[in-house]
Amino acid sequence: MLELLENCTDVAEKALRMVISENPDHQLTGNANYWPGETYYVRGDYKNAAITFAQGVKNYPQSGKAPDNMMKLGMALAAMDQVPDACTAFAEVGKRYPQASDTLKDRVVKEQRRNGCK
Repeated sequence: MLELLENCTDVAEKALRMVISENPDHQLTGNANYWPGETYYVRGDYKNAAITFAQGVKNYPQSGKAPDNMMKLGMALAAMDQVPDACTAFAEVGKRYPQASDTLKDRVVKEQRRNGCK
């Protein structure tokens, strides 16, 4: 069953990459960019997750997924024991995205506490 799930996430990641490359200027491309990062994250590939989330922050700063990208960047960095950088990413969520949902902001606070951010 785990193998099937892993194959599904691999297929999903490739399909999303194709959508992104074929529609670079579409209004939902920033949202689509988030999901390959999520597939890397759930597979424990934190390096590629961090790269993808960072690209989402950089390339799609106005996307509805931009705050999620920043938070998940922090989570991926924390998973790689880069806690100071993770804490910086978590702090940036509130600075760059004051309009982020309360749910996301609450999750950021939990991640900051979990990682001992000041």
